[in-house]
Amino acid sequence: KSIKIGDVVQVPFNNAKIDGVVTDIHQETNQLGAFKLKKIIKKYDIEILSKHVELSKQLAHYYGAAVIDFMRLMLPPKISFKREWVYFLSGKKGDISSRAYNQQKIFSNLCEHDGMTVRQISKKSKIPVSSVYSALSALIEKGLVIRKHKIIRRKPSVFYKEGFKKPFELTDEQKSAIREITDNMSHEKKPVLLYGVTGSGKTEVYMRLIEDVISKGKKALLLVPEISLTPQMVAIFQQRFPNKVAVLHSRLSTGERFDEWFRIKDKEADIVIGARSAIFAPVDELGLIIIDEEHETSYKQVEYPFYDARKVASLRARQDDAVLIMGSATPSVESYYKALNGKYLFIKMTKRVNDRPLPTIEIVDMKKELKSGNRSMISRKLYENIKATLQGGHQTILFLNRRGHSTFVICRDCGFVLKCNHCDISLTYHFDDKTAQCHYCGYKVQAPDICPKCRSRNIRYFGAGTEKVEMEVNRIFPQAKTMRIDSDSISKKDSLEKYLMSFKKGLAQILIGTQIVAKGLDFPGVSLVGVITVDTAINMPDFRASERAFQLITQVAGRAGRGDFPGKVFVQTYSPDSFAIQAACRADIESFYREELKIRKNCFYPPYCSLLNITFTGSQEKILKNEALKVKKLLQNSQLSSLEVYGPAPCPRFRIKDNFRYSLLLKSRNEEILIKVEQTLKELDFDQKIKVAWDMNPQDML
Repeated sequence: KSIKIGDVVQVPFNNAKIDGVVTDIHQETNQLGAFKLKKIIKKYDIEILSKHVELSKQLAHYYGAAVIDFMRLMLPPKISFKREWVYFLSGKKGDISSRAYNQQKIFSNLCEHDGMTVRQISKKSKIPVSSVYSALSALIEKGLVIRKHKIIRRKPSVFYKEGFKKPFELTDEQKSAIREITDNMSHEKKPVLLYGVTGSGKTEVYMRLIEDVISKGKKALLLVPEISLTPQMVAIFQQRFPNKVAVLHSRLSTGERFDEWFRIKDKEADIVIGARSAIFAPVDELGLIIIDEEHETSYKQVEYPFYDARKVASLRARQDDAVLIMGSATPSVESYYKALNGKYLFIKMTKRVNDRPLPTIEIVDMKKELKSGNRSMISRKLYENIKATLQGGHQTILFLNRRGHSTFVICRDCGFVLKCNHCDISLTYHFDDKTAQCHYCGYKVQAPDICPKCRSRNIRYFGAGTEKVEMEVNRIFPQAKTMRIDSDSISKKDSLEKYLMSFKKGLAQILIGTQIVAKGLDFPGVSLVGVITVDTAINMPDFRASERAFQLITQVAGRAGRGDFPGKVFVQTYSPDSFAIQAACRADIESFYREELKIRKNCFYPPYCSLLNITFTGSQEKILKNEALKVKKLLQNSQLSSLEVYGPAPCPRFRIKDNFRYSLLLKSRNEEILIKVEQTLKELDFDQKIKVAWDMNPQDML
């Protein structure tokens, strides 16, 4: 068979047979030097777009990785099509005995509905499956019926359903945004930053632009940051674009992912919706890429091969001559900076649909609550407003970005803190099964009643997680139906979709959740949002801590007042004077970004430089540190201009899964300098007892 770039093939390798992807074709054997050529064993019926091969090469160069590691992200799972026998009338004549009741009934049904599966025949004729099989075997033997294999598509379940909504009358801001973006799509094709306050109707703008793209024979790709947002988005788009939407995300079964991949590849879908990995979908004739909630760190892959879906989207848009739109109510500092400097087309939507007011946001100083004698995690103001909201028949969301019951277990006599045996992390107490768990390696022990160190019984549980908030809310509002959504409660497939649908139907009055409930979701019944504490986010040892806190407050506040009644938000904190918290509560986006950019410039952090984080991991700390020092010395002697090297220093999460971690942080105004460093690292021989990884422009510095 003829071989072309992008074909998936099997080749001999030593005594084994391995799969590979054709990346280049050489017409002359002397270009391969003295190598002896071996024949390709076979070619599969799978290929990736030749453009994807080129994209893999660009990403491998940028991130200092292997080309094949990116190609694997572009291939379907290793599984085959689901096939089922379908039965048809042969067209031949023959006799069926009057005593063969099942054969007669099945033959009669096939006369009416030719091409049925065994299950369909069983349901239609009301005959057990086992009897259908035996009757069909007899009919096939008589030559009256034939069977053929048919590919059965495994469709992802859609539990989250939206009632059909006709396209509503656009606001002036939406009309203006669509007009500007459409004009840009026809001419300059500059990347677009669409800033729209929560509830301003960005999704409707996306749909109108996608309609325009499809009408021109092109395809659209929509990325969402969390799997939790996918079912709601899919439901909305399937109503507007029936049978034109494909879905790709990690919660699909292997078979569902395989079938959706081929639906896209075979051009059976005009729109692809998915999380981060969907950016590698085999979409040909791509005209539009939309990244919703573009500020989200979940667009960055934190395991090898490291990549940022926003960077990949930028490369794909350039490659396919498509337009990239990034939407958010709280853009990343880097995107905001590019928009201010004209690299992105900056479009603003500052009003909610139907002129609904933004929710009022109030800061609650928890230090004052403590001084006044309130030791509960629910402030008096929040308590009174939850009570009023329940009486008014509306819903409440309580947000806390920590799962579990208590964040650590301590002995009040000797100060002993229960920690993971394998990580430098305190264990989180879970009330449901009375265990203390590590949220990094999964280590679990029964929570002690007696201190393992001093044998005291004065064991206490400090800090709060979503379980503890749920227990407290159930105690003070016993009449209210509560619901908790975090990674513990939604571990089963489709459980998240069922929870979200139940809450939207009003089957619970109070929703308690982590960041899963903080963004993108549209619950018209919610009039009150309570942020239990924002201090965890604001005090993280990361230069992006203020940005994350600002985004988190703004996003979770945006869940309130999206219906026909105004919303209220209460932000509980022990740091009421924090500029990020103050700016978020005033909805003063310009002041926040102006101040944050000033700090970033003074400290030489993105967007004023690019970063490369080199992490050294291993079980022997001394070897680890020595290898890190060797790399630092090598880089300092390399005479690479405009390169700053910091460290080596222990990572904030110093020990994970019995391995210590050191890091070197590199800064440069010139990204090409950091790419050269990556190429240097690829050529070094490190001690086999350690693992070295490097991440270009990391989102997680811990």
